[in-house]
Amino acid sequence: RQTIMAIEQQKLSEQKRQNDLKEQSGIKIRSYLSMKTSIISCVILIFFTTAALAAKDKPVIVTTTKVELRKLTQEIPLSATAEPLQVSDVSSKIEGIVKEVFVEEGQWVKEGQRIMSLDRAIAELDVASAKARLDEAIAEHKDTLRVKNEYKSLLDKKAVPLTTFASAVVAEEAAKASIAREKAILQRQKEILSRHELVAPFEGMVAKKYVEVGQWVKDESPVINLVALDRIRIRAFLPQRYFNKIDLNSKARIVFDALKPASYSGKPTALVALGNERTRSFPLLIELDNSQYQIAPGMSAKAYIELDGTEKQVPMVHKDAILLKADGSRIVWKVIESEGKLTVREVKLKLGRHGGEWIEVLKSPLKPGDNIVLLGNENLRSGQVVKLSSND
Repeated sequence: RQTIMAIEQQKLSEQKRQNDLKEQSGIKIRSYLSMKTSIISCVILIFFTTAALAAKDKPVIVTTTKVELRKLTQEIPLSATAEPLQVSDVSSKIEGIVKEVFVEEGQWVKEGQRIMSLDRAIAELDVASAKARLDEAIAEHKDTLRVKNEYKSLLDKKAVPLTTFASAVVAEEAAKASIAREKAILQRQKEILSRHELVAPFEGMVAKKYVEVGQWVKDESPVINLVALDRIRIRAFLPQRYFNKIDLNSKARIVFDALKPASYSGKPTALVALGNERTRSFPLLIELDNSQYQIAPGMSAKAYIELDGTEKQVPMVHKDAILLKADGSRIVWKVIESEGKLTVREVKLKLGRHGGEWIEVLKSPLKPGDNIVLLGNENLRSGQVVKLSSND
């Protein structure tokens, strides 16, 4: 029994020793892994810190522009709408049954192109009847002329009384008048026949179609709504306080909401001196060329009209140099040369009126001639070294 107990005691001691060895090994492994992780973290931190320092020292390539003194004429923005300069409800000239319609809504038509035709069977018969009556009148005139000439010969021989010859002359003149009447009737019937086909009075787009095949139309009934698009009229509304500051030589710049940032230049063609009593505004009409058909009637727009006598020089910056910050302020990056290096500094500014792509500077430490960053200004930091692009 003592021998068995001694053996068990020895087994327990061996097991405890092995457990101690495993625990010591686990502690060493965890310590090793922790040390390895710390070393890797330090290496990564050193790498990114070095990269950041290198990036900070590496010049950023930028394109610059200058703060300029520019002539700025005061512009007033007006709400405006595009409308067609020429629009017409093309109507039928006669009544009848529609036989064919040659156009659809949205279709482009040329001047003189066929739009609609009416059934012309009866009109063709009327033309044929008028031709027959004209032929009859011509034949009758030939006969009366023959009789007149015969009576004239007999009158020269004193074989017939003068009254008989006079009657023959009257009959011949009546026959001649009959020919003229029948020619007019034939021309009228031909004109009625031609009106059975309706053509476009000018080039444009079919905005609406009012008739279909088989429909009865009356004369003056609209068939299509035709809109000319090669020239567009802009209708703006001018407040009464500017009425005497605008004339037909004022410059206008039109920006359409659907076509931004493109702008179109024009001049006022009319200032209608009949105002709206409720808004105290007056219609200002501006014509624009639309040969490329980019502008559509009904588009909303802003019309910027120059006021007379407001031109003066003011400091201005290009709109692409301006950045909008999260707090709503606007800044530019001023380029500063020091110790042979070019660095940038953030400058806040207060902006005023627009003059095309340039904007007036109302309040800022900037001065005309200062260099500011135009392109490449998105990720700059104060004090960052920059390098001018080959375009500068």
